[in-house]
Amino acid sequence: MVTPRHKSNACERDVPQGDRVREFVEQYRFIIAHSRENRYRAYALRHKVFREELQYTLGDDVDAPFEKDGHDKHSILCLLHHAGSERDAGCLRVVLPIDNDGQPRSLPLEESCAHGLTDPQLHPDRFERRSLCEVSRLAVHPDFRRTRECALGLREQDLQLLEENRLPPPSPLVTLSLFLAATAIVGLSGRRHVFSMMEPRFARLLKISGLKFRQVGDVIDYCGPRAAYYIDQHQAERDLQSSLQPLYRHIKSTLAPQMVGTT
Repeated sequence: MVTPRHKSNACERDVPQGDRVREFVEQYRFIIAHSRENRYRAYALRHKVFREELQYTLGDDVDAPFEKDGHDKHSILCLLHHAGSERDAGCLRVVLPIDNDGQPRSLPLEESCAHGLTDPQLHPDRFERRSLCEVSRLAVHPDFRRTRECALGLREQDLQLLEENRLPPPSPLVTLSLFLAATAIVGLSGRRHVFSMMEPRFARLLKISGLKFRQVGDVIDYCGPRAAYYIDQHQAERDLQSSLQPLYRHIKSTLAPQMVGTT
């Protein structure tokens, strides 16, 4: 089985942006998990990262080797597949608060931290249900990240090149690409208002990439210190760092045909 290799920092800084995007495009592809098989691939990766590695008690059946809950029934699941190793490098879900019968549903964060939503102007109740969603369950396989401190393994030093308007090396680009895919999926699904639970530290890191999440709730203990955040998908596309735009366009173009009939 092939394990992804990472170049030294010195070499990474010398890779042209075009080559960086080309390298990523050649090695990775995003898959909307329509089939039961693909959805269970996402559940299995979530189980490996959230339960086995991080020891989180997430999901409905903690004894099963698949981490899933009731929100997955009305969610778009996405996999990031690594061609060289034929393994899934990452996954994410976009929860749509409308069930298959068109009835409104709660977002996960409305159930887990309703008491912690403190911004009256950016509360989920302020928006029409069909215009909002929640991005959650983002995870990167431990072999595709440099640190095992969290499910995404993103560090401040990994994003320093973005401040120079250059692309980061492959490993953190895996994590960033999941957020780019989430941004694309939200837009392609016709949603605009995005909520997510994350660590304040991680929100600060994402701001470097142009994804400027706004904190709309108190920090609570939810698999560690986390708070509710909001971002406008239209604004996110406009604010995205120019060095990430070519990759974002590629991701969006590959996801668009897969999104037909998902909403």
